[in-house]
Amino acid sequence: MVNEMNNLKGDGSNRTNHPSTEYIPLKGELVAKLVTPRKILLFWEVSQIPQKIIERYFNLSFDRLIPVVRMYDVTDLVFNGKNAHHFFEIVVPYRNGHWFIKGLVANRSYVAELGFNISDREFFPLFRSNSIHTPMIKIPDGNEIHYDLIQLKQHEEHTPKWIDHVSTYSYYEVAKTVEDING
Repeated sequence: MVNEMNNLKGDGSNRTNHPSTEYIPLKGELVAKLVTPRKILLFWEVSQIPQKIIERYFNLSFDRLIPVVRMYDVTDLVFNGKNAHHFFEIVVPYRNGHWFIKGLVANRSYVAELGFNISDREFFPLFRSNSIHTPMIKIPDGNEIHYDLIQLKQHEEHTPKWIDHVSTYSYYEVAKTVEDING
């Protein structure tokens, strides 16, 4: 692409107005779907772009690297890529475009990343998935149901205090008199 852009005639005008589209990035994403309560399906778009990025940036052969999926436990976290409770890795065939992950723990949130271990300590992620929450297995016992019913009853007893004079464009408060303000 750089050579095509620099490919000029002697008069300084471009020979081509259409640079190569080979390097235009595609929307790369990793999608996670819950299949069963303990199994998810990950799928991604297979393209040559990650291969070219890794080969040029790291100067490594793409075919010699082993693609892995990192499954992060991000339950009750705002995940920033480094703050997971824990993670595990699974070797996957990148060119398949999909993989099933099973054995997930109940009532946990997971995020997956598809990438490569560049070295023993360096992981290079290509794509990050949406968050998936696995459902609870156990049926709540009587105490949990009783607690939920008490909360519902308390909510029903304390109804919101509605204002009778509301416009769709303005909110009106009850006006206070000068005596109320000065005491």
